[in-house]
Amino acid sequence: MGAGARRRAKICPNATRGSFRNSHHHPLLERWWKNSKISGRCNMPINKVPIKHPNVPMRRQRGLSLIESLVSLLVLALGIMGLAGIQTRLLVETRTSAHRATAIRLIDDLTNRMALNRDAAIAGNYNFAWAAAATPAQDCVTAQCTGAQMAQSDLNLWRASVATALPAGGAASVFQSANDARQIGIAIAWTANESNAAAADATKYAAPFVIAAGVTCPTNSICHVVYVQP
Repeated sequence: MGAGARRRAKICPNATRGSFRNSHHHPLLERWWKNSKISGRCNMPINKVPIKHPNVPMRRQRGLSLIESLVSLLVLALGIMGLAGIQTRLLVETRTSAHRATAIRLIDDLTNRMALNRDAAIAGNYNFAWAAAATPAQDCVTAQCTGAQMAQSDLNLWRASVATALPAGGAASVFQSANDARQIGIAIAWTANESNAAAADATKYAAPFVIAAGVTCPTNSICHVVYVQP
């Protein structure tokens, strides 16, 4: 072996032409082998040799990320709209419950007044219709009153409390039970803070309903009725 061959073997001890030819079969490797024999250098240009993967096809981006983002935004918007609807409905139900609790408190107030003036209550002195105007009454705090006068004074004070405590002034009616003369019905109405579910149900939704004989709940109102026996 000559000096040149020994020098090439020392520089490239593991590189033979046959090994590169049989393992890679690439023209660039053949060219590198020829050049290495002339220059005696063994720097293989690995970064210049393209690596091919015949079994892995190339994939191109076709806007899937943008579509997925839009779909995600749509789902998020629908979720937020659903939460807003639930929150609105919860607010409406909370207000309705608060108004109903106020109506129960007002009915309890009038029931106590009638219990203290039982004879006038059974005689019907506390009865009045929805649209009945308030009748001026004597001041029973500073002067002595009869049972009927006391009933009228109680009604004026009580109806003022109803108008103050409930939305849109509220409304009330006191009537005698048709089944038992000893029972007295107290009805309180306030404006319904709800929307009709469909236009086809608008007539049924807004129509007054019958509470008792001759007594109906006003239009577009929610009514709470309690029968008491003073």
